[in-house]
Amino acid sequence: MESVESLSKQCIKLLHNNKLLIPLIRAELTKDLLSNINIDRQKITKLTETSKKNLGIDNDEKYNSWLSANNLTKEEFENIALSKARMDFFCNQNFENKVQNRFLERKNALDVVVYSLIRTSDLFQARELFIRIIEGEAEFGDIAAKYSEGMEKKTRGIIGPVPIDKAHPILREHLRKSPIGQIRAPIQIDKSFLIVRVESLDPAKLDDQMKEKLYQELFNNLIETKAVSTSKQILNQLKTDQKVVEIK
Repeated sequence: MESVESLSKQCIKLLHNNKLLIPLIRAELTKDLLSNINIDRQKITKLTETSKKNLGIDNDEKYNSWLSANNLTKEEFENIALSKARMDFFCNQNFENKVQNRFLERKNALDVVVYSLIRTSDLFQARELFIRIIEGEAEFGDIAAKYSEGMEKKTRGIIGPVPIDKAHPILREHLRKSPIGQIRAPIQIDKSFLIVRVESLDPAKLDDQMKEKLYQELFNNLIETKAVSTSKQILNQLKTDQKVVEIK
C-alpha cells in the first residue's frame, strides 16, 4: 500500500472528500494481492495470445498500435491478460475451505427463479386483469404485453432466470410461497400492484459456476474489509499528524 501512503495529505483529503479514497485503496489492494502470484512463462504466453486474438490482434504491428492507442506497456497488457488466472489461483488457495459454508449460508438467496409479472399502478385494473386471467378470458402473456407498466411488457411478462435474491423482499417471499403455475391475488409493492405467476424455481447447486460466483463474493468481502480498515488508519494518521503540527 506504499502507493497510497505516499500520497500528499492534500491529495488524501481530496480523495476522501470525494469518496474516492476507499475505491483507490480497494484497487491497490487487489493489485498487490494478485501481483505476487507467479505464473509460468508458457501459460503467460498462452493467455496473452488468447487476449490478443479476442481483440483481433494478429501481428506485432497491430499489437504495438493497440498498446500505443490504449497507453499501455506490454507488461501492463500481460497483467490484464493474467488477471483472471491470478484471481482463480488466489481464490482456490484461500477460499477452497470456505466456499461450502458460504454456499450453505447463501443457498436460499441463490435459488434461480423464472416468473411472469404484470405491473400496474391501478388497484382496480390489477383486480380486473387478475379475474380475466384466472377465468380464462385472456392469456397472461397477452395481458402483460398490453397492460404491464414495467420492462416486462417487452417480454410478455417473463422475468428470469434470475437469482431470487434480486427480487424485492416482498416479491421474493411471494415467489417462495406461490405454487408453480398458480396465480395469486395482486400484491402491493410501493405504488405498484403486481400479478405474479411462478414458472420455475430451481434450487442452487454448488457447481463450478456457483463456486466462481462465491469465490468472487469472498474475495470482494476480503478486499472491502481491508480497504475500510486501511482507510481508517490513513485518516487517523492524518489527524494525528495535524495535531502534532498544531502543538508545535
